[in-house]
Amino acid sequence: MKKLTKPALWVLSFFFVAFFACNDPTVIGSDLLSGDQLDIEFTDTLTLKARTIPNDSLVVWRTGTNAVLFQNFTFGDFQDPVFGRTVASVYAQYVTNSNLPKFDPSQILDSVVLMLPYNASLSYGKLDEQFTIEVYEMAESLDPDEEYTNSDSFSVSAVPLAVHSFIPNLTDSITVLEPNSDTLRQVKSPAHLRIKLDPARFVPFFSLDSATIANDSSFLEYFKGLWLKPSSQNAGLLSFKMRDPLSNLRFYYRDGTDTLSYDFRIFSGNPVVLHQRNYYTGTTVEPYISQAGEERPDDLIFLQGLNGLNFELEIPYAEEMRGIIINKAELVLPIISLNNDNDKNGPVAQLYATEVVSDTTLLLIDDIYLPLLNLATDDFGNYFGGKAVADEDFYKVSLSAHLQKVIDGSSTKKIRFTVHLRNERAARVVLGGPSNTTSPAKLRLSFTRY
Repeated sequence: MKKLTKPALWVLSFFFVAFFACNDPTVIGSDLLSGDQLDIEFTDTLTLKARTIPNDSLVVWRTGTNAVLFQNFTFGDFQDPVFGRTVASVYAQYVTNSNLPKFDPSQILDSVVLMLPYNASLSYGKLDEQFTIEVYEMAESLDPDEEYTNSDSFSVSAVPLAVHSFIPNLTDSITVLEPNSDTLRQVKSPAHLRIKLDPARFVPFFSLDSATIANDSSFLEYFKGLWLKPSSQNAGLLSFKMRDPLSNLRFYYRDGTDTLSYDFRIFSGNPVVLHQRNYYTGTTVEPYISQAGEERPDDLIFLQGLNGLNFELEIPYAEEMRGIIINKAELVLPIISLNNDNDKNGPVAQLYATEVVSDTTLLLIDDIYLPLLNLATDDFGNYFGGKAVADEDFYKVSLSAHLQKVIDGSSTKKIRFTVHLRNERAARVVLGGPSNTTSPAKLRLSFTRY
């Protein structure tokens, strides 16, 4: 467990001291190093370096101690005017629910409907246009004991069970006539997509023996799952709540005079795998992406959710600031609106920061970790910052505790920024980098010499 160090205690004791910008820039800020004043001093001229880097593979399913269990799944073929193309599809297992169906060959299947609840808050971009989805039966099993990443794909049937075009309605509830023994009743449900699948594939379900129906492993050998594939290119991405109680494969069928329904469900033990790729060739962002530490321009820096882009910030001359106590350190990141961008593509809601210990090791910085000792997880942004400032085009990020450790030599000089909860979020943002001539990133310091 991380301990509260003496420098961190100094940081917390001076945390709310006000500060302001000053002076022309030098290599690390001449105003910081000149003089022997004991009073509070200020600077915003420290040298910074930044680089935009691609994410590593995104783990989308894992069980055990470090389990990964997505609740929301991005879907679509997104054409972004700045970041290029993002394609996201979904593989999912469906099994019987707690009440086993009493299927019989004499029963008549009317229809099979795939139900996909929307997550409006995680859907992104322009959403008022026609989308097209294709649904395929999986020909390869998902193993719950395996680890899957966003690059994993699986074989599927050659012919789709459905091709469905629609304009998303992410907020309005839906009222459907549902069977209730020998009558129908109106049922109002939250906003969701309903897709009718080819019933011919599912008629044989009514001839399955009870042992196959009752045993998940046996049933999944018979019906391995579904693949949801986008087949239209759009200016937005949808988000489906695949583990929601409303996320069902619903059978409507008749038994004599009774009209019945049965839901096959997705439970916590059933893998759902996001397959997601980004294509940057020929895009605005491509010249800025640094591979293997190569130098690239940093007048702009880019941040993207899912398996998209991060950026790293370096404070190269931090050791020359030894002998000071940081009262407050605040990173200001201006949001840049490029001429070719779409105004529907809003900025990232919350940034997240880790220390780059090595190429393979990242540690949560104290400015996030310390507030989490006493706060609910979702509240850390109120103290750490990293949220787009209301009605203004910038982020403010508190780095007070971490910068003190960097100066003292107990932390490295590199910080990696990502989209908070990026696994389920498609948002992205363009920021002014350290070398931007009009809106540069700056680290504003309030400090005391000792």
